[in-house]
Amino acid sequence: MDGVKSLVDAVHIKRLVAEELRRRVGEEGFRRASRDWHARRRPIPCGMTVHTGVGCSYGCLYCYIYDMGFTGKPQPYPLSGDELALALALNPYVAPGPKGTLLAFGSVTEPFMRETALRAIEYLESTRRWLGNPQQISTKTALRGGLLEKFIEAADPRIDVLVSMTTFSRWKALEPGASPPEERIGFMGRLVEAGLSATLFLRPIIPGVTDREADEILSRAARAGVNKVVLGTLRVAEGILRRLRASGAVEMGEIERRLTRWPRKGEQLPIYSRDLKERIASKAREMGFKVLPASCSANVESHGQGCAACRLGPCGDLSKLPPAGEREVARLLEALGLKPVKVSVRGHSVEAVVRGGRREAEIASYWIIGLLRRYPKVRTVRN
Repeated sequence: MDGVKSLVDAVHIKRLVAEELRRRVGEEGFRRASRDWHARRRPIPCGMTVHTGVGCSYGCLYCYIYDMGFTGKPQPYPLSGDELALALALNPYVAPGPKGTLLAFGSVTEPFMRETALRAIEYLESTRRWLGNPQQISTKTALRGGLLEKFIEAADPRIDVLVSMTTFSRWKALEPGASPPEERIGFMGRLVEAGLSATLFLRPIIPGVTDREADEILSRAARAGVNKVVLGTLRVAEGILRRLRASGAVEMGEIERRLTRWPRKGEQLPIYSRDLKERIASKAREMGFKVLPASCSANVESHGQGCAACRLGPCGDLSKLPPAGEREVARLLEALGLKPVKVSVRGHSVEAVVRGGRREAEIASYWIIGLLRRYPKVRTVRN
């Protein structure tokens, strides 16, 4: 994807990549890739999530995936690396290239479990080679030795590694399958020594636990050379509340007090945590950390880019925002099957009035986010 020199280039090169990958994987591989959810899903605010496995054996009591129907018996995701890259190349919402749609690996599983680690590394290598998008991976596993070497060799050299931490004192009760917190700190140190971006992902912030240990967690991460932190709110569902209560490891009264209401069946709700996050953020800044508003911000930072596509930003280096000429944007819209009537770039937003289908307009909005890192306002009018 080094050949992406313009917005329109990205559209054409993506088609060529999809054609080449289709030849490589054969018709059966093409059928698997084209039917896969990665070929159809819209990116979420942190980017396009890439599932490296299904299920997770770590059994973290606060994790939402078990309430979504995933099991504790993990399996590698069924697509090969080339098939996964093809699925993303077929996805109309994904803009390719080093300044394209952000990729976030993990999401509904731990990517570096014994069962999924090699598949995760395969996906990192294949998406880097064929698409070139900015990569980020979230983990609670401390890599070392040969597996760490394979990861470094396969991944985007500017990949951001989010290492999740919640507690030192109660991790065995709350995160029974994850690497010990001390080992995760050591892993972050090894990443920093290797010249990679390591970000402390202090989440979920469990009242009465994480807020009381935050100073120690931040201090140890700082000694390992980490200087970025993302703070994450605890989200609860009926199953999460039940598991936390049964553990006896947390103060349920404090958690329940912070709920605006009880979650309905199948629903996840964030607890109120602004006060906790503000206190932790203040301490982190005193210690020299850059406190980032969201996980995608760490991805933008590690790649030396800027982004102003949502209300949480702007993030990163705004002098690195991609240029957004109105003529070039109009050509992109045409390449995506729309007829631009009016295009204007105002500050950090791109506004367009177009003729065409609503789905095509929605796709164009995601490309504006992916390639221009600006807030899109694409409106259709009748012919």
